[in-house]
Amino acid sequence: MKILPVLVLFFLNYYCFSQLASPSLYGEYSVFIDPEFNGNIFHKITFGSELTSFKFIAPEVDVSYYYGINSQEKHFAEQTGPSTYDAYLNEHFEGFIWGFSPKLFYEEEGTRVVLIPKYHFGKIHAKGNFLDSDNLALEKEVKTKMYYWSFALGIEESKWSANATYGFYLIYNGLNAGKSLNQLNFNAQQFSKDNYNTRTIGLGIRISYDFKTRNQII
Repeated sequence: MKILPVLVLFFLNYYCFSQLASPSLYGEYSVFIDPEFNGNIFHKITFGSELTSFKFIAPEVDVSYYYGINSQEKHFAEQTGPSTYDAYLNEHFEGFIWGFSPKLFYEEEGTRVVLIPKYHFGKIHAKGNFLDSDNLALEKEVKTKMYYWSFALGIEESKWSANATYGFYLIYNGLNAGKSLNQLNFNAQQFSKDNYNTRTIGLGIRISYDFKTRNQII
């Protein structure tokens, strides 16, 4: 009779793991609304993996590259006429950020409604470049560690393909690149200090690929 609990445990493990979906890889592009940057947006490109899925949970890990730029210029003249002094300032941030989420979903006939609470960590690099018509060039850099959450609500469709899934998301991003950008100071060059706060909402689109062919739903 001692063998019975072992057999029960074996069959339970076999049943559970046989229900797990195979891993898939994905690429995602997102834009976030922020009027402090050129075009009123900054960008994120993500590559990651949905490790598996079971019932209503599909954990995923990824790495993202962020980029945003703010270009400013000032021209000074004596009353009327051509400018006698020109100044240009480019401030931008970039960085690689890791993310992990226990992604939750409800699925029916190849369509998922998903909620993705994701924890992120990494570094953001802010850089400012100043140049004026007197050929004065200045460069300042700041690097800051980041820890924050994001939340995405979206739709994922897999019923059109046996391998690919397409996702569309509304995202709240807790990243505040201002922790780096606000340390760049060009007051002496007549550019007032900006108060960046990049916590904002955005839109994302994702394509996932599962190398194991699913049973296609028509």
